[in-house]
Amino acid sequence: MTANVPSIYRAVFLYWDPPCSLWGAYLAFFARDLTLNSFMPGSAANRDAAHDMLFYHQGGALLGAAVLNGYLLRRTGDLLVWKAAQAAILCIDVALLVGMTGHLSAQGRLSPAAWTGYDWMGIVITGGVTLARTLFIAGVGLSRKGKTS
Repeated sequence: MTANVPSIYRAVFLYWDPPCSLWGAYLAFFARDLTLNSFMPGSAANRDAAHDMLFYHQGGALLGAAVLNGYLLRRTGDLLVWKAAQAAILCIDVALLVGMTGHLSAQGRLSPAAWTGYDWMGIVITGGVTLARTLFIAGVGLSRKGKTS
């Protein structure tokens, strides 16, 4: 199936998402204390090797997302490949949102009034791309032309 992907999805997946993923990977690899203090105030002093292992895992997942969107999708017109790539990255997004909800809950900060700028940034960016991926996978806005049996 040749992809006839609407411009909004192309903009999000090809141009918005790769730099965001690369920035997230940079933070996971090189700015772990900043990341901990930004999303979990006061936690950087308690960072240990177990945290670092999780950060490296997150950074690797985000680099993978950048490769899928920034490289693979630019080289294929196969809609099934596009959807599979978004489904894989959606797993990362959902895990991030569940993690954010968990840490905000543990800190008694589920109310948006208690969120920091970093919380807002993380939730809005991740929530927005999660919504875009979900709608894309569901076929919202995609034409049925060229569909094969």
